[in-house]
Amino acid sequence: MSEHRTTSRFAVVTGGSEGLGLAIADALARDGADLILVARNRGKLETAAKELGRRGTVVHTVLADLSAPDAPALIAGHVGSLTTRVDTLVNNVGTAHFASLADTTVEEMNTMWHLNVQVPLLLSQQLLPALVNARGSIINISSYWARKMVAGPHSAAYSATRGALNSMTRALASELGPQGVRVNAIAPGAVRTPQYERSYIAPMTAEERAAHDEQIERSYPWDVWAPPMTSPPQPPIWPRPSGPPAPSSPSTAGSPPADLRQVPEAAST
Repeated sequence: MSEHRTTSRFAVVTGGSEGLGLAIADALARDGADLILVARNRGKLETAAKELGRRGTVVHTVLADLSAPDAPALIAGHVGSLTTRVDTLVNNVGTAHFASLADTTVEEMNTMWHLNVQVPLLLSQQLLPALVNARGSIINISSYWARKMVAGPHSAAYSATRGALNSMTRALASELGPQGVRVNAIAPGAVRTPQYERSYIAPMTAEERAAHDEQIERSYPWDVWAPPMTSPPQPPIWPRPSGPPAPSSPSTAGSPPADLRQVPEAAST
């Protein structure tokens, strides 16, 4: 951990009960921030709050399903009852449907557009006064799939939503910068979160798992298959440590296999 310390007090993390969201919340807690975790599963929220609270961090929880149209306003109301400032907003909730163009449904497209694009925009809008008051920061969790494609998996609809999120991030950075609010995006590849394990890895046969890992090694220059999100965090898994990294792709982290139909991202719980 670097010696830098968060000067802020309140960080809002959506999808903060497990996976990437929990790992981000844990990092913020270790850096001195108090937390407001948003997720839809009460049991996971309570467990996450208990674990993070052991660090001496103040942890508030908001039980909300961000797929509901009124969720951003309800969350903002709850946050407003706790604080008039939000120093960090992490828009982490999202979902992924991988399918060919012929097999992609309108329902899948609408679900991805809502969670991956509309929710970050609307929650940022609802919390804007508190962000401006704190001269805070918005962090949008995007994806490698916004800009990079690999042979096999079909990602047109999903990649479109992540590309839109990246464009929105740039536009908001330009708009909100003069008000003192920074806006950035992080674009990871596939991460072996608990949700990914449950939804996809667990049902695999040994042969399917071998094919899955082989495709990651073949598709990504660094062959990175990020480990499960645990506390304390684990280092990445490097399937071929002797191979030099490709300088053009220093941040890739793995991909789903070609027959992946739907894998909700870690933040969707």
